[in-house]
Amino acid sequence: MVERPSGAGEAGETGRTWDAEVDVVVVGFGVAGSAAAVQAADGGASVVALDRWGRGGASARSGGVVYAGGGTPQQRAAGFHDTPEQMEAYLSLEEGGVDGDLLHRFCARSAEDLAWLVSLGVGIPMRFDPAKSVVPPDDDVGLYYSGNEKHFAAVTPAVPRGHRVAGVGMTGHDLVATLHDAARARGVEVLDGARLVQLLRDDEGRVVGVDALVLPRDRATRLAHGVLYRLADAAGPLLRRVPSPLRQATDRFESRRGRRVRIRARRGVVLATGGFSFNRTMLRSQAPRFEAAMPLGTPGDDGSGILAGEAVGGAVRLLDHCGASRFVAPPLSFARGVLVDAEGERICDESLYAATLSAEIAARGGRAWLVVDGALRDAIRQEIRASARVRGRPVAQVLRGRLNHVLFPRLFGSVNLYLNRHTADSLDDLADRIGVPPDRLRHTIAHYNEVAYTGGPDDLGKAPELLAPLERPPFAAVPCHLDRVLFPAPCITLGGLDVDSSTQVVRREDGTTIPGLHAVGRCAVGVASRSYVSGLSLADCVFSGRNAGMALSGGELPATARRVPQGV
Repeated sequence: MVERPSGAGEAGETGRTWDAEVDVVVVGFGVAGSAAAVQAADGGASVVALDRWGRGGASARSGGVVYAGGGTPQQRAAGFHDTPEQMEAYLSLEEGGVDGDLLHRFCARSAEDLAWLVSLGVGIPMRFDPAKSVVPPDDDVGLYYSGNEKHFAAVTPAVPRGHRVAGVGMTGHDLVATLHDAARARGVEVLDGARLVQLLRDDEGRVVGVDALVLPRDRATRLAHGVLYRLADAAGPLLRRVPSPLRQATDRFESRRGRRVRIRARRGVVLATGGFSFNRTMLRSQAPRFEAAMPLGTPGDDGSGILAGEAVGGAVRLLDHCGASRFVAPPLSFARGVLVDAEGERICDESLYAATLSAEIAARGGRAWLVVDGALRDAIRQEIRASARVRGRPVAQVLRGRLNHVLFPRLFGSVNLYLNRHTADSLDDLADRIGVPPDRLRHTIAHYNEVAYTGGPDDLGKAPELLAPLERPPFAAVPCHLDRVLFPAPCITLGGLDVDSSTQVVRREDGTTIPGLHAVGRCAVGVASRSYVSGLSLADCVFSGRNAGMALSGGELPATARRVPQGV
């Protein structure tokens, strides 16, 4: 039985009265919800956004990277010639199975979507960094290789498409803040401390509004609600779930202090509530291979929007697809090692993007070890010493997660070098210690060494400069299991409600659509629902959000719109 978090109520029927009427109601206010609200408002629609926690969702926690191509100013300035066709060719390899028409439109509009963000005030620095990284350590970098472009260079040109939003460190917050400002400047009303109770339908099954629970704005209520949020936010990563008693306490508090508000949406409702990485019961049911991974996001990623859409007949797809960030590098020297499964067989190119590595590990049962030798361990130590330092940075930036891209490589590089590893003077002894067949591990490393001595080509596509023979003891094996506590693999969910890819209208199982209901971002199936590279989810949020906003802002507008009561 899937745990139904607050905000995932059963489908409701419309009553005779409304507390407010607007054209569009957006549920959730991260990048996808904000993009939908801004686009709809630019089309003349009156918009209300429900924002339960007021923190921008998982988008604000991100590195602020938008995957874009087709000839952006940053690409041209760095001397790269990119086209929508090249971008589509690469993503078709990365996202095998994604709808061709969807991918074509996403790539064709990519540069325009980035320009749209810039027109709203989002800054993208012009400097290019050729180094492969999770998020560039230098704040003046705006373009870098954020995926597996080099891995597929033999098929399609390797062009950088990771565009980092300007700001300090992890700049997802800056992206969300700019979109929020743009929405409010256009008259979008934002109800903070508001959550969806149920979607409301008319007799013909059309979604015509929402029943919401809105907290009052007094300081004591908001302070207590913030404490509940922080407890859930800390419990998710530490316990790999939010405990049911904490969920129930939050629900009771909101029900006791909040007021029920029924808002009519004349044109439609947009679900933009994110995924379900913080709902372990739902993960166990829908994506068991990733159940024990550390959730990445916020307590708002509880699946509430997906379940609310299902409650009115919406179909779901690809809920078993997740993107777990199993980075083995940086430090880059770790990528020169050999990643093996429980049978001692090599798994894949060790330099692949984190989510791709995670998918490969998940397909082998979720367990893997990265084998390195003494020479690589020495190189890793040198890299850590030479890497960007946290010392001297403002403490507030560290506490807010702004410097995670600098802190984590040093932290987990050291953990894997000294704590999270098994060591032995021979490969046979190492195999015994990690429980893999010694003869298979010995054969795997011997074959890899032969390839490394000749400079490649590598059987699994690793770049020649990353090939290094493993021959100097002591050898070490770093456990890279998805459920590892010392070396966590933060995970987001990628599947969601099935939607029409041009309008984001939610589909039923029979392929018909539910009038008045749209879903965007990680609440819906989109470009980033089969696989993931840095920036692709945020780009998908912008793309799908704009799709919904455009679909809901056409036609003739009513003369007036009743405002949502404030101060409830």
